[in-house]
Amino acid sequence: MSVHAAVPSIGPEDTVELPSGVAVLMYHYVRPDDAPCRVGAGRVDLPTFASQLDDLARRRTVVGWPEVAAAIDGRATLPDDAVLLTFDDGHDDHHRYVLPMLAERGLTGVFFVMARDAREGLTVAHRIHVVLGTMGPAELRARLLDELDIDARARFLAAETAHGHAFDDEVDDLKWVLQRDSIDDVGPMLSRLVEELAGPEIEVAEALHLDARQTRELHAAGMTLGGHTHGHRWLDHVSVADARAEIGASVAQLSALAPGGAWPFAYPYGAPPADPGALLRPAGFRAAFVATGRSRTDRWRLGRVDAETLGPRPSERARPADVARPMSAAHPADAARAADAARPRDAARPADAR
Repeated sequence: MSVHAAVPSIGPEDTVELPSGVAVLMYHYVRPDDAPCRVGAGRVDLPTFASQLDDLARRRTVVGWPEVAAAIDGRATLPDDAVLLTFDDGHDDHHRYVLPMLAERGLTGVFFVMARDAREGLTVAHRIHVVLGTMGPAELRARLLDELDIDARARFLAAETAHGHAFDDEVDDLKWVLQRDSIDDVGPMLSRLVEELAGPEIEVAEALHLDARQTRELHAAGMTLGGHTHGHRWLDHVSVADARAEIGASVAQLSALAPGGAWPFAYPYGAPPADPGALLRPAGFRAAFVATGRSRTDRWRLGRVDAETLGPRPSERARPADVARPMSAAHPADAARAADAARPRDAARPADAR
């Protein structure tokens, strides 16, 4: 169900004043070639990640969420060269590789973890990642169309026609349809493909994502935990009740692991609901991040820079004004380029299928 609506005007309580040079870097997979659980998704490899951290530590001021939250509240000022590191989806990579590399350099980051247990299996987004680790997008599309019943096939093809080839990339275009209009139809089929290609889905989920112990250890090491929903759904494409439930799952998780509220939130795919503040503020969140964009003034649509695009010396490229394009789903991100063209302001660009 789509619930697109005009983005409400920013009220005084939603306006923040962060320096225009502040950069928020966004990571998903950070891993070597031989990481557990193969995925067909972009990544930052470990040598590049190490180079990025060293470059930022030398040439920028790496800050943590407490400093950013204080600046958002007007209680402190950030330097114009401040950088905040953020990591989405709660991947095993983040405990296995990222945590020790941050700790070695005395740096911290924000980890947007999903409020789910491996026994629930993978989200549809991550089933797609796993399947694309072995199967190309054209073959995946053909397999799904072959198995869909007549009505589901008609919905798929209608959504595909409506979307067109807006991304000019077969992976982006396919993911858009699978994760939005056809998500309920293809979810069970993707689970069967995961089992066929990678093994029992619960075991794959255990290999791909953080467990509760790892998440607690991130927090104990001084990392900030943030909300990223339960099902990794497009919050601009579900009902308000479903969006509230997704956010509520994050509240329950964070209340247990990092009590106190004032948490950050990151929208799956970078896609906020129509009135995010109305959902996030009463739930205890302090601010929220999209996946691309340049905003440093809208508390609920703060922009980020995809670290996969920056190379080993991000200090030279990680300024918000340098990043105006949505992330490519071949990396794998799902950027809503067409939707973004119709959105007011420059920070509300959905992206990222991770």
